[in-house]
Amino acid sequence: MNIKPFIFYSVIASTTLLYGCGGTEQTTDSSTEQSTDSSSTITSTGLVINEIVASPSDTTYDWIELYATEDIADLSVFSLVDDNADREPQALPAVSLSQGEFIVIQAIDETDTPPDNGYYVTFKLGSDDAVTLYEDGTAISVLDWEEGEAAEGFSYGLYTDGTGTAQTLTPTEGAANQTADTSTLVTTLIAEDAPLRINEVLAKDSSGGEDWIELYVTSSSDVYLADYTLSDDNNEQFALPDITLSPGEFYRIYASTDDLGDLPSVAFKLGSSDTVSLYSNNVIIEQLSWNKGQALSGYSYGRYPDGSDATAVLTPTELSSNSQATHGPLVINEIVASAADDGNDWFELYNNSANTINLANYQVIDESDDIDPVTLPDIDLYAGEYITIYATDEDPGTYYVPFKLGKEDELSLILNDEVIDYIDWDESDVATGFSYGLSSNTGFTHAFLTPTPSSENTVATAFTPTAVNTLSITITDENWQDILDNPLDEEYHETAITFNGVTLDSVAIRTKGGSSLSSVANSSSDRYSFKVDINEYVSGQKFFGLKKFTLQNSFNDPSYMREVIAYELMDEMGVPTPEHAYVNFYVNGELFGLYLMVEAVDGEFVEKHFTNSNGDLYKPDGTGSDLLWLGDDIQSYTDINLQTNEDTTDNGAFINFVESLDKGETSAIEVDTLLRYMSVSTSLSNLDSYHGPLAHNYYIYDDDGVFSILPWDFNESFGTFNMDCNNVDVRELYIDEPVSGALSERPLIANVFAEQSNLDTYHSYLTQLINGSLSSDTFNARVNEIADLIREHVQNDPTSFYGSTYFEQNLTSTTGQFYGLTSFMQYRVANMVAQIDGTLPSAGDGSGFCAR
Repeated sequence: MNIKPFIFYSVIASTTLLYGCGGTEQTTDSSTEQSTDSSSTITSTGLVINEIVASPSDTTYDWIELYATEDIADLSVFSLVDDNADREPQALPAVSLSQGEFIVIQAIDETDTPPDNGYYVTFKLGSDDAVTLYEDGTAISVLDWEEGEAAEGFSYGLYTDGTGTAQTLTPTEGAANQTADTSTLVTTLIAEDAPLRINEVLAKDSSGGEDWIELYVTSSSDVYLADYTLSDDNNEQFALPDITLSPGEFYRIYASTDDLGDLPSVAFKLGSSDTVSLYSNNVIIEQLSWNKGQALSGYSYGRYPDGSDATAVLTPTELSSNSQATHGPLVINEIVASAADDGNDWFELYNNSANTINLANYQVIDESDDIDPVTLPDIDLYAGEYITIYATDEDPGTYYVPFKLGKEDELSLILNDEVIDYIDWDESDVATGFSYGLSSNTGFTHAFLTPTPSSENTVATAFTPTAVNTLSITITDENWQDILDNPLDEEYHETAITFNGVTLDSVAIRTKGGSSLSSVANSSSDRYSFKVDINEYVSGQKFFGLKKFTLQNSFNDPSYMREVIAYELMDEMGVPTPEHAYVNFYVNGELFGLYLMVEAVDGEFVEKHFTNSNGDLYKPDGTGSDLLWLGDDIQSYTDINLQTNEDTTDNGAFINFVESLDKGETSAIEVDTLLRYMSVSTSLSNLDSYHGPLAHNYYIYDDDGVFSILPWDFNESFGTFNMDCNNVDVRELYIDEPVSGALSERPLIANVFAEQSNLDTYHSYLTQLINGSLSSDTFNARVNEIADLIREHVQNDPTSFYGSTYFEQNLTSTTGQFYGLTSFMQYRVANMVAQIDGTLPSAGDGSGFCAR
C-alpha cells in the first residue's frame, strides 16, 4: 500500500449531503439518520466501510476501517461522515490503495489532540450511529449500527470482508474481520419496569466499615436474586446470592475486596466517583452513578423516594427507606477563582447547624496542587454564620490559606482525616467577576453565582426581563458567510460569545427552525433564528449555567412580544417555562438585530424544574407527535426526538405512556400541568402546538412514568397560525375542544378533558387568566410596558422583518395577517367568557374547531 504516515487534517469535501426532509428543527446531534436499519448498504464496488470501533477498550480512539475491493488510485475522491446532519463529509487522504488492502481512519473529537501519525476525521462514533462513504459526492457505502451492536470490546462490520453481512465482530484493526463470541456482549438498556433497583450506596463509611449496595424490589412479584449480577465501573460482573426477595424488600450487598465470610458481597470497592450496574443476561437494566462529592464520609447516595428515578444525597439508612441528607454541619458555600480587578481568590464556609463550630478542627486542601492540608483558623463559627477565607500566597491581613484557586480546580473540607465536603469547577464556572457555589445554603446543587462574600448566595442569570442586554459573537467572516449562504444545512460553526462581561471561546452557533427557517431562506432576509451550543466543542463548558440557548428572530410577529407574553403567562400559571430576555445581537461588532434569547429545554432545564432530573425528555415533531398508539415498537415513533438518556433508555416510559393514552387513561399524565398549559395556549388561540394540525412545538418529560407537557415556540400565538383553519375565526377557538382536527387524534387532551372534574379545574384556570393578566387594563398595561422597553431597539433593528411602523400598529390593531395584541385579547376574552357561561358553545361534535 503506497501510503506514508502524515497528520490528516480535516478537509471539507465538495460533496452533496444527505438530509432528512420535512422542515423540522434538528434537535439532537444525531436526529437525521442515513439508514433506519442496522446494515451496510453498498451501491458500487471499489471501496467499502468494512469495520468500525465505537467504544474502544484497548485504544484511546474510535476508528473506521475501509476495504478496497479493487485498486484505488487516489482516495481523495472519497469522503466520510457520520449521521450528524449538521456535519459535512470529510475528505480522505490523497493516497492509493490496492485491491484487498485496508486503511484505518481514526475518529477523534474536534477538540482532541491529533494523532502523531496516521489518518483521522474530526467526529467520534456513537453507540447508535452510522457512517457514510461518498465518492465524488455520491453515497456508495453505509454502515449503520444500533445500541449494543458495537459495545465496548467489540467492533461492527462486514463478515466476510467487503461483501458480507454487517454484524458484531472481534476488533481486527487493519486486518481480516473475525466473528465475535457475542455471549459476552454487554448492552445497556435501562429498563423502565426493572423489578429490582439499586436503591442506595455507601462509598465511605464514617465509622470505617465496609462499603455497601442496597437493592430494592419494585415489582409486585418475587425476585430471584441469582438471576442478576452486579459490577462497578470496571465492568467485571459478580453473581448475586441464591435467594428470593419479596415485593418491597430491601437487601444489602457489601462491596469489598476482603474475605467477608458468609456475608453477601461483591469483590470490588466503591469509589468516590463510580457507577454500579445491575445486569440481567448481560444487559445492564439498571445503573446508579455518582460523582465525587455526592457520597462523601457521613453520606450515602441513592434514590429518593425508594425505587424512583430521582436521586439525592442521603443519610445512610441500610435496609430501610431512604432519607434525604442535610448538608453540613460545615459546608463549602462559595468560591471565587477569578476575582474582578485582579483581587484575591477566596472561599466561603457556612455553618448549617444549630451549634457553634470551632474551625481549628477542620482542614482544607486544594488537591490539584499536590499540597498538604491546611488547618483553618482557631475561631468559632456560630450557627447560621458565614466566613470568607482568602486563598493567596501573600498575607492579605485577614483569614487566608497559602494557596490560590485554579480556573479548573477542586477544594475539599476535611475533618478527622475524612473529606466531609467537596466542590470542583471548570473554567466557565468561574468567569472573572463571578463566583461558583451552592444554589442554596442547605442543598447540594452548585450554580454560577454573583459574588456575595459572607452572605447568602445569589444565582447569576443571563436573563433580565426588564432590560435589553447586548450579546456579541466574534466569528470568522468565512464561517459567518457559510451560515448565511447555507442556512438549511443547520451546521454548527465555531464562534466566541460575550455577554455581561463574560467571554467564552469555542462556542457553536447554527441556524434553527422548521418552516420559518425555510421561509427566511427563500426570502431576501438573513434574519434567521439561531441555536447556540456552549459545550459542543468544550465538554462541560457552561454559560451562566446554560449548555444551550436559542436566539429567536420574531418571525411572523411584528410586535416582537407574542412569545414573551406567552412564556410569562405559562410561568404565572405554574408551568415549567424557559427563561427569556431581549438582547441586541451583534456579529463582529455590528448590530445584527433585536432578538429574544431563550433558555433551551434540556437536561439543565429539567434539573432546575424537577426533583427527578433523570427521566426521558422528548421533543415530538412528526410521526408519533400526536401521541396516538402505533404499537409497542419504539421504532414506529420515528419523530419523537429523544433529548436525554439517548444511549441508555429502553423508552419504556414513553411506550407505557402512549399505551395508557390509547386506553383512555390519565394515570401517566401530569394532569394539573396540562390543564394550566392548555389554559394559556387556548387563551392565545395557539394552534402552532400539540393541539394544532402539526402536533409540535412542545416537549414532554417523564418524571417516574408520569409525563408533563412543557412549552416551546409561541411566536405564532395570538391567532397567527391558522393552517387548516382558513374558514373560521381562530379568536373563537372552542375552549373545551381546542383542536384543529378530531379531538380523538389528540389523546393527551381528549383523555383529560373527558373528566368533568378536570374541565372544571381548567375553566377555573381560564377564569383566573380572564380576571387577571388577560383583563383589558392589565393586559394593555403589560403590552405598553414591553413596548416602552424595546421601542428604541425596534427602531434601530437593521434586519427587522416589519419595521417600527408595523410594530406600533400591531400592538393594538390587525396588521396584514397578524391580529393586534390588545384587540385580539379583548375579542378573545369576551368569546371565552361567553363559552364558559354557556352563551356560546364550548365544544363541537368532536371533529375539531376547524372542521365546523
